[in-house]
Amino acid sequence: MNVNHLIISIAVIILLWSAGMFALNKIFGMILKRKEQIHIKFLRSISKVILSVIACISVSGLFTTTKALSATLLTSSSLLVAIVGFAAQQVLADVISGVMLSWSRPFNLGEKVNISTLGISGIVEDLTVRHTVIRTYHNSRMIIPNSVINKAIVENSNYNNDYIGNYMEISISYESDLDKAIEVMRETIESYPLVVDVRQDKETGNKVNVSVKELGASGIVLKSTVWTKNIDDNFTACSDIRRLLKRNFEAEGISIPYPHVHVVEDKPED
Repeated sequence: MNVNHLIISIAVIILLWSAGMFALNKIFGMILKRKEQIHIKFLRSISKVILSVIACISVSGLFTTTKALSATLLTSSSLLVAIVGFAAQQVLADVISGVMLSWSRPFNLGEKVNISTLGISGIVEDLTVRHTVIRTYHNSRMIIPNSVINKAIVENSNYNNDYIGNYMEISISYESDLDKAIEVMRETIESYPLVVDVRQDKETGNKVNVSVKELGASGIVLKSTVWTKNIDDNFTACSDIRRLLKRNFEAEGISIPYPHVHVVEDKPED
């Protein structure tokens, strides 16, 4: 094969690959616009991988050196299987786990999950051929191998698709008025404009509940949940509410304990 023919063949393969990728993005994009399902995302990812592999094989088949190498490897198939099996063991485990996750669907896109064995909580963003992507409540993207997710205990805490909840804890001193502190904390969170009411029955109970989590070594730990419409609102709300709590606690004479360091200096004897 002359050089010109080789260049044209490679260009055609690249053009066909680009057109295939464009078509896949368009087709799956239209499907995902109607309904975002995790198995559709996985199918799109694996389709792109298959198309890329076909393109690579087609390009490599144009070179005489590659053909000779392939023939040599095929004659020693046991060695080939051993090498490929060892090199691709983890990759195959992730791909197979991705297929199982896509088929069983323990979670879907946009759902809130808690993987206690990994200490990761957040919202499912994507399922690729090898990885599951989770966006944590601290706005970090965790890219976890599918084989790890498939073996883990996954708690799907999708109470409400429209709301995001984040725990908030604050300590008060033992000398402070506990009931007053609970009231101030509840009113501060309730009155914040980005906080939403997630109660099924709006006529019963409080919009925000505050509980005593712990009687700690240096203070009493109060705990509540801040619910908002989305993650960005939740970050803003939690930050502002902490600032408001400090101000409101100070106004009501409620103190927040913090470590004190007492330095004792020994004076030398005369």
